[in-house]
Amino acid sequence: MERTLVLIKPDAVVKGLSGQIIFELERTNLRMVGLKLVNVKKELAEKHYEEHKEKAFFEKLITHLTGGFHNNSNVVAICYEGEDAVQKIRNLAGKTFPDEAEYCSIRGRYGRYNHKTDCVENVIHASDSPESAKREISIWFKEEEFVH
Repeated sequence: MERTLVLIKPDAVVKGLSGQIIFELERTNLRMVGLKLVNVKKELAEKHYEEHKEKAFFEKLITHLTGGFHNNSNVVAICYEGEDAVQKIRNLAGKTFPDEAEYCSIRGRYGRYNHKTDCVENVIHASDSPESAKREISIWFKEEEFVH
């Protein structure tokens, strides 16, 4: 069994899309084993995106995840479990940049580039590999928080 992390980002939360996104994620037939609303502080965002620390867009990632672009620092963190969990979620999420994502994907339908804030509002984060998923899940969840 593989686990993966999904974060419904502040841009989706502020637009009231959390329930719709969770509904769509149910199509993967994966088992939700963890779910919580998190008020994201800078330290948590930096830990989550630490592999991008040296990149030019790092500060924008942190500002986005901590709600600086949307005046809302709440994120819905979800852990899914099942066969090929990472790939199933990635397929449904779509490409990172909404303009490149297929329309039938979550990012293709709900994401956009916000010219005012220079923010890629891609509405969700989805782990990109089983290794990343393990690391990310350990940042957002304690083992005792999972439903077995």
